[in-house]
Amino acid sequence: MKNVSYAQRSYHYMKSYGVTKLRRKVQERLYRNSLEKGYQNWMIKSRPAESEKELQRAHPFHYAPCISVVVPVYRTQEKYLREMIESVLSQTYQNLELCIADGSGEEDSARAVIESYRGQDSRIRYEKLSRNLGISGNTNAAVSLATGEYLALLDHDDVLEEHALFEIVKWLSAHPETDMLYSDEDKLTSDSSVYFQPHFKPDFNPELLRSNNYICHLLVVRRNLLEKAGMYREEFDGAQDYDFILRCSEQAEAIGHIPKILYHWRCHDASTAGNPENKAYAYEAGRRALECHLKRTGLSGTVERMENPGFYRTVYACSSTPKVSIVVLDVYGTGVLKRFVKAVSQNQTYGNLELLLLLEESDKNKIILNFIKEHRQIPIKVVYCTSACNKFVTFSRLAEKIDSEYFLFMESRIEKIGRGWLELFLGNAQCAGTGAVGGRIYDSSRRLKYGARILGLNGQVGDAFAGLPMGYTGYFHKAVLQQNCHAVSGKAMMVKKIYFLEAGGFSEDVEDRMKDVDLCLKLERMGLRNVYDPGIVLTEQRHARRKRAARKAAAFEKKWKELLQKPDRYYNPNLSLEDTKYRIQELR
Repeated sequence: MKNVSYAQRSYHYMKSYGVTKLRRKVQERLYRNSLEKGYQNWMIKSRPAESEKELQRAHPFHYAPCISVVVPVYRTQEKYLREMIESVLSQTYQNLELCIADGSGEEDSARAVIESYRGQDSRIRYEKLSRNLGISGNTNAAVSLATGEYLALLDHDDVLEEHALFEIVKWLSAHPETDMLYSDEDKLTSDSSVYFQPHFKPDFNPELLRSNNYICHLLVVRRNLLEKAGMYREEFDGAQDYDFILRCSEQAEAIGHIPKILYHWRCHDASTAGNPENKAYAYEAGRRALECHLKRTGLSGTVERMENPGFYRTVYACSSTPKVSIVVLDVYGTGVLKRFVKAVSQNQTYGNLELLLLLEESDKNKIILNFIKEHRQIPIKVVYCTSACNKFVTFSRLAEKIDSEYFLFMESRIEKIGRGWLELFLGNAQCAGTGAVGGRIYDSSRRLKYGARILGLNGQVGDAFAGLPMGYTGYFHKAVLQQNCHAVSGKAMMVKKIYFLEAGGFSEDVEDRMKDVDLCLKLERMGLRNVYDPGIVLTEQRHARRKRAARKAAAFEKKWKELLQKPDRYYNPNLSLEDTKYRIQELR
């Protein structure tokens, strides 16, 4: 790519967001590049050997559907067009057809190139369009040529890995219920010499999809799903693929994900991959597509464009004002409690709530009790428990008697809270199918401490991007994107009362420090989705830290052994579990 394109993009970004944010963005890019160091070799090494490819070509699939590779062409550079066509025709899985709709016009050379390949391979289906119908119209024209049971969407200047369709059919053979499937992807330089920016994706993540079109490439859909969802819509041109994927996800019975790089997104100055500013018009179309999705799915909220192009934030509306109990299981002294109550009071406009404190029956609490009596801004209730009785257990036993509809468990060391935080908790929690809701919690040095939790990280459970400075967004901006995850932190976690009771409350049979994760996993087992909303921002008070040796939670591990032995579906098996930075896992 030309250096001038980077300079131009940096200039436009600085004009929009200022020098400080530009500096941070550059630092993040450099850091990301360091994490990707060695990816080129990793990519080449990950490919199947030639002997394996020959075995793939001869593999006797019991289920071998025709895959229609759908490509809209418009004034494609001949070099890129040839590479795209050859990447399809050379597939190790050969029951395919390449369906090309060409809106380039008579003066373009695309027709001659395509016809030359067509003369050599009958699997090419081609239509020269009388005029350019736009990206949606051209794509729909290519779709109309398809006869296969499944359709794979490919851009005119991108390329597939040689074994891409083999992996697709291999998955479909093992999971015949799948009617929507996607893979991981990366970017490819204009001269086809360097692979970079690998996007290792999670399995289907509805909340993340509402944040950005992370599915993108390679997308494969069953024909009857496309018929139910509908074709591409020109009113969303620029974000037509996002609109299409959202509609397909609403209708799909089963959505699969192959955690392998099967698609290479061409990166050059004119492409979206190379310069997002080239599709500035598309981001508003993406926002509108997301708004339509919310309406179709019965969700109420406001969609906002984020600082990074193509990324969105949904502020879910509170459908009612139910009573909320802010439950504090550990009170660390009067000074800590005062700062916590002050933070809650100053940044709170929601009226129907109470503060519920669990205290030990001890004379040491007299000062705290005096403070509670004097405080009038928020109703405060006290529940006593003996030193012999675990506070988690105590609360679980009395939970049914509490007249609140929602429990918000919070750490009393929280001293800073963003505005509208309780409404954000409730907006997420009131969405159908939501289990636990958590936000991002920073320590006093403004580094991320708790967020979306990843199973298997650091040997057991860890927080994604732990240690990331405030203002930084992380791998593909995931630190600041709403998303589903297995668990959130009990330091700030909302759960609907009826779900808490149905899950059996906090379990007695796991270690205290894992009780929040255990609860989240029980909610997930009930069919609910846990949500990380980074729009909820909290900061812990500074406190003396004790150096503790790493401890295993043996009871937790035993209880969830089967789940912990599997890759976290909201992470990716190609990413390392040795740290929190989304570093590429070394190939063995």
